[in-house]
Amino acid sequence: MIPNQSTYKDINQLRILNLLRLRPGISRIEIVNQTGLGKATVSTIISEFINEGVVCEGGAGVQLGPAGRRPIQLKLNGQIYLAVGVELTGSECIATLTDLYCDPLRAVRYPTPDVSVAASIKVIVQAVNELVDGFDASRLLGIGIGVPGPVDAGRQRVIQAENVGWFDVPLGPMLTAQLNKPVMVMKRQNVGALGEYWYGVGKNSPNLSYISIGVGISCGAIINGKLYEGASGIAGEIGHITIVPNGYPCKCGNFGCLETVASCPAIVVRVREQIKAGRETLLVDQTKGVLQSITSEMVIQAAQQGDDLAIEVIQEAAGYMGIAIASVINLLNPSMVIIGGELAELGDLFLDPIREVVRRQAFSISLATAKIVPSSLGPRAAAIGAAALVIDQYFTLVI
Repeated sequence: MIPNQSTYKDINQLRILNLLRLRPGISRIEIVNQTGLGKATVSTIISEFINEGVVCEGGAGVQLGPAGRRPIQLKLNGQIYLAVGVELTGSECIATLTDLYCDPLRAVRYPTPDVSVAASIKVIVQAVNELVDGFDASRLLGIGIGVPGPVDAGRQRVIQAENVGWFDVPLGPMLTAQLNKPVMVMKRQNVGALGEYWYGVGKNSPNLSYISIGVGISCGAIINGKLYEGASGIAGEIGHITIVPNGYPCKCGNFGCLETVASCPAIVVRVREQIKAGRETLLVDQTKGVLQSITSEMVIQAAQQGDDLAIEVIQEAAGYMGIAIASVINLLNPSMVIIGGELAELGDLFLDPIREVVRRQAFSISLATAKIVPSSLGPRAAAIGAAALVIDQYFTLVI
């Protein structure tokens, strides 16, 4: 839409706000140079922002000319507004309260043994209320939610989340009614990608893929600085690439999907099978032989302690992940593949087998520019990315 004359000032305000967000410490003269706006216009808008408490002045910056005063640095008052980001993983609710720079102020984690819609809404409301307790509610811009399944963005409905048994759930409207704040819902791997792109290891990498491994496996892709969601919003479902033809049945109805051999539940199944076949492991003593009590967290801890079976099963899963990631690299040509989820906490023990398979299977030209790295935001990646959704909306509609 071409703006009319009455919106020029508003657009200029928005341009300046976004520049301050991207370049904290920028000076008035640098804003003039970056935007092409007149000095008087910039000075007036900055003065209004300072009076409103949106912008604050800092120390003196680098002198740009041969003489005169050094310019005063400007930055957003990050805590004038707040956002909450939430991730539902299928086994946990991870939530964080952030400022406008997505710096976490508080965080909570709750197990979610009951993944029904009603129980999940209850735990989300509990997490949000705990996070904002003691803060001025008027400062909360909204709540972003990352969910384990594709979302109809227009209606804010979860289309299908097989791992938790959700189908056509109007999660956004339901939570908005309970929390009395704007709620934005998106696939959790997509908000994870946004989190790493804006605030994590992927910062300044306009082409990246974020792969989350947990109850399910999925990929969020940033292409030329924009999140790619596909025609129906379900791009990135690499967990349902067939890796083992005629393999284990998957919840999606297919057989041999990546999730059946490399997800956290798949690792637990594989460990139990090997124990039944007579393999020795620390996990037998730890569980007193009750195999059903083995969890993915226990397998990961055993691997960290040097348990041969745990390491073998995890690295076998890593090999399958390598096959899928090689395909992602060949298809999307990212500069970075970021691995998130529980298994990423194992570092090179998990990542090196992935890299080895990728080296064998990816095109050398694509491989030359693709780094495979662990998430720098760890389990907070999707929650921080969900908060970023809300903040991006603010910087779009702030006027």
